[in-house]
Parts: sequence; C-alpha cells; structure tokens
Amino acid sequence: MTQEKPTLETVLEKIRSRGHWKVIVRPERFERERIVLSDCIKTVEECKVMLRGWDYPHVSNREPPYVGGVDYSESLTDWDGYKELWRMYQSGQFVHFFGCREDWLGEETTLFGRSRYADTKPGSILEVIMTLYSVTEIYEFAMRMAQKKIFDDTILLSITLNGMKDRKLTFLEAGRHLFEDYVSKIPVVEKERNVTVEDLLGKGHEMALDHTVWILERFNWTHPPRSMLKEEQEKLLTGRF
Repeated sequence: MTQEKPTLETVLEKIRSRGHWKVIVRPERFERERIVLSDCIKTVEECKVMLRGWDYPHVSNREPPYVGGVDYSESLTDWDGYKELWRMYQSGQFVHFFGCREDWLGEETTLFGRSRYADTKPGSILEVIMTLYSVTEIYEFAMRMAQKKIFDDTILLSITLNGMKDRKLTFLEAGRHLFEDYVSKIPVVEKERNVTVEDLLGKGHEMALDHTVWILERFNWTHPPRSMLKEEQEKLLTGRF
C-alpha cells in the first residue's frame, strides 16, 4: 500500500495537531528579491545540516522541493515520525514548521514490531537532548546561510515551541534520569533575537547553548547543567553522539 502524496493542507494540519516548532531566520532589512528564485532551493540544499541521521531542514528525494509561490520555494515531508514544511523566500527569509518528534515516536515503524515508545502520550514530554540537538542545528543552519552573505549585518532568529503546556522534560536515553518533574505551564515558548552576522559566525554554537538553557528554564528547571549540555553538543558537532 503506497503512502498518499503529502499536500500543504494535510502536512500543516498534522504538524499543528500536536506540539511543534516554528523557526524563522531572516535579514533584519527587507529586500523582496535579495536572491533569484532558482537559488531558494539551492541555498537550502547547500546549507542544510547533516549531523545525525536526519538532515535539518529535510530535503527529500522522495518529494523534492518545488516553487510554491511567486517569490518562494517550499518542501513538504510526511514520513514516519517526521512532519515538516519549510519555505525559502527570495527576500532571504527561511520559515520552518516541524512536529515535535516526541509526539510521533509511538507511530514510527521499526524492524522489530511495536515501537518501545508506543505508550508515550503525545503532548506529555519534551526530550532534553533532542531539544538541544534541534536548537544547535537551527543555529548551525543560520550560520551557513550567513556564510553565503545572504544577510546584511544583522539577522532575526526566532524559535517558537507550540503546545508546551503541562509537558514534562525527560531523557529517553536508558540510564539517564531527571530526579524532579520539570513541567511547563506556558503553552507557547518563544524567543526572538536580533544577532549580528559577526557574532553568529563567531559564537553561534554558544548562542545555541544559551537558547537551549533558556527553553529548559521555561519548564521550571532553574539551573540546567550547562556543562552537560555543552558536552552533548560537542558530541553532536563532532559525530561522537
């Protein structure tokens, strides 16, 4: 039985039905045709981050990106636990929606039958290391875009996590535990910042750590262990995770 081809409406509906991320990276100054239309897909393909088994953002061979409007290209993904939509505009703005994988783990297919996360209730958890990885990938992608001189001197970078109320932090790795319940009372955890290209290229990974700590604090974890997070980030960046 073949899977139906994803459509914009069906993918967005699935993403928004559960917890999800919204990412915006754009130049501070608007210029409608900063890049040519044909470079929208090329830019994402050349800047995508492949630090683990899934690229950020995902560029699918099964459903290739396409021109979706007069001034942007876009890509849809609805495969297993991955639900994504991204758009790259000629203005240099990149917008990305993707589902919290924690909410789709129970529906992923495995070679060994039922997923060990099948009983994980959507909306119940936010995994600490997965969050760190995603934030690090977002900043790394922005850094690669900056290296292409798409931006001027300053960019806006925004990360929003939706559907976070009553969600609890956790580790999925066996043997690693949190000894208290850290739970968000906030439905939307959003942080938007203007950063200079110079700072982003010089200390983007440190900024990603700062951003991750900021997110975890909104789950009432008042002192997340930065040294542990830094070690895990270095493992990701060096392929030792």
